[in-house]
Amino acid sequence: MPDDEASRLFQAFVAQDPASAIQVVERVRSGGVAQADLFDTLYVPAVSFLGGAWAEGAIDEVTFTQASVVAEQIASFVMPPLARPDTGVTLVAGVMHRDHHTVMKDIVVATLKEAGYRVNDLGVDVRPADFLERVEETGARVVLVFAEIMAQARSVARVREMLESQGHDDVVMLVCGGPFAADPALARAVGANGLIASAEGALRVLERVRADVLNGGAR
Repeated sequence: MPDDEASRLFQAFVAQDPASAIQVVERVRSGGVAQADLFDTLYVPAVSFLGGAWAEGAIDEVTFTQASVVAEQIASFVMPPLARPDTGVTLVAGVMHRDHHTVMKDIVVATLKEAGYRVNDLGVDVRPADFLERVEETGARVVLVFAEIMAQARSVARVREMLESQGHDDVVMLVCGGPFAADPALARAVGANGLIASAEGALRVLERVRADVLNGGAR
């Protein structure tokens, strides 16, 4: 699929025009792209354009946030029709407290769900205690914390501290976000077991976690 369709979808996000965004999706689908392929071939590149524009200063914080809302609104139109077989692995995901950047979380969570992971999505502005509570409710062995603001990225250490204080030393904590991508040492500093930089990277890391830590077993 030509990149210009992904670019048009990106422009619809920035213009806060969900109707035009849906028209792009329908045009691509009518052009022969299967529903199962829309997410990877159209939506992910468009959201990548959005993240890149914000990182490069081409759009400001307000525009980025508003465009992200539109991206969320049309996400259901690009989701694959059926999930893959259940991996048996439960994980908890959320954006750190006082951080409302949701685009990367939504992409990674959708990708993991499609791959058969049992994702408990806590959304944005999630307190450390909320991660702990959901881990204890579900028995999840993996926590995925997103942060796009430096102060919030540093505060992820509190999630690890809270887990360990309640005896959940064996929980694998993964982190994702701009501050961690810019300085991988920060991930280690906050007690993370691994760093995720993309949806594809999330799948690779989770596969290693399943093989090396969870031994492919449930939860």
